[in-house]
Amino acid sequence: MSIRKAAIRGIALAAVGSLALTACGSNGNGGDGGSGEGGQVTLNFQWWGNDDRADRYRQAIDLFEERNPDIKVNTGFAAFPDYWTARSTEAAGRSLPDVMQMDTSYLRQYADTGQLADLNEYLGEALDLSEFDEALVDAGRVDDGLYAVATGTNTLALFYNPGLLDELGVEPPAEDYDWDEYNRVLAAISEAGADADPQVYGATDYTGTFWLFIQWLLQQGVEPFTEDGDLNFTEAHMTEWLELASEVREPENLTYPIQRTVQLEPLAGFTVEEAAMEFHWDNFLAGYVGDSGVEDLQLLPVPSGPDGEKRQFFKPTMQLSVSANSDHPEEAAKLIDFLVNDPEVGAIFGTNMGVPSSPAQRDALDLEEGGIDARVVEYEEAASEAGYVTEAAPLPVEGFGPIEEEYRNLGQEFAYGNLTVEQFVDRWFAEAEIHLG
Repeated sequence: MSIRKAAIRGIALAAVGSLALTACGSNGNGGDGGSGEGGQVTLNFQWWGNDDRADRYRQAIDLFEERNPDIKVNTGFAAFPDYWTARSTEAAGRSLPDVMQMDTSYLRQYADTGQLADLNEYLGEALDLSEFDEALVDAGRVDDGLYAVATGTNTLALFYNPGLLDELGVEPPAEDYDWDEYNRVLAAISEAGADADPQVYGATDYTGTFWLFIQWLLQQGVEPFTEDGDLNFTEAHMTEWLELASEVREPENLTYPIQRTVQLEPLAGFTVEEAAMEFHWDNFLAGYVGDSGVEDLQLLPVPSGPDGEKRQFFKPTMQLSVSANSDHPEEAAKLIDFLVNDPEVGAIFGTNMGVPSSPAQRDALDLEEGGIDARVVEYEEAASEAGYVTEAAPLPVEGFGPIEEEYRNLGQEFAYGNLTVEQFVDRWFAEAEIHLG
């Protein structure tokens, strides 16, 4: 099955709904947009990402402004957690940016509270999605409204630095590895790198990533959420997941230090070659190469579950939305149309934001053998053909964004040693009960 068919099938089944603050222009809110000299319209556009993505957006926005001299776009970006903290503050004052990057984790929350413009009004005019697969368009719908447009699709991957592993004399995991084998390799790297300068670790503590917990649940045969938007897993499931990495935390913590992680932001231990492996979405390859300067970073599928199955899934990557309070929603929709359809923009971004949604941008990918775009596409095709991608992406539920953020925050406290597993689980379930009603 092709990557596109596999990705769309997953989205259709699920209808889904994974850097310090840096400005590249005005950081004003949607309400700050207006008309400049000569009637020029000003839009505020915000996203999350790193310096590499910022450079790509700068090129794309320069191109848009060149072709649309009546529209000025001010931009800014932040790390993912900081980005959503800023958007939450703006939403409270109904002053979101004219255009903002959206994530499926937060789509229903922002749509249901009237924060986002319904883009149905602009379809066929300012916004052309006629060449998109219908299921991919539907991934941005909440009820009858269209509130987001997907830039592309992605899936989870284990990134590793082969040069660093060679220096340490440690072999990467085999493709059919499981979670126990991953723990073994992580520990072997940390032990081999203990005397290196700088010290090298295997990876960060993977149990602090909520989407990996969801991936693990699927491998246990557990759907994370019910169709009614309730939790379909228990405290025991989360406890078992958190204790999965206990052997690389105790008696000596062999995972990458949280103190150093915070110190390095917006970079990461993996990109400064102090950690040899890292889980993330596959479209992060371009950013990782850009931040680290290491051209031959490699990708592996996630570890296998107890039955030997990966049970991976494709999901929409970033989405783009328009604020309901934008003074210029038509121009904002026009910007989104340009970013998701223009072939030159597709060539600029490659697979940085996933395998592109529009055929025109997919055709513009530089698939030169060994290139970044080719490697991401090849990884997804291989994962599909090997039968690793067997699941639909989990259904989005209202409140998903806040419970994912709470999991991230608790994961950081846990990494600092301020929480036990039991305290982590109790606090997360108490918070989830509030947000999921």
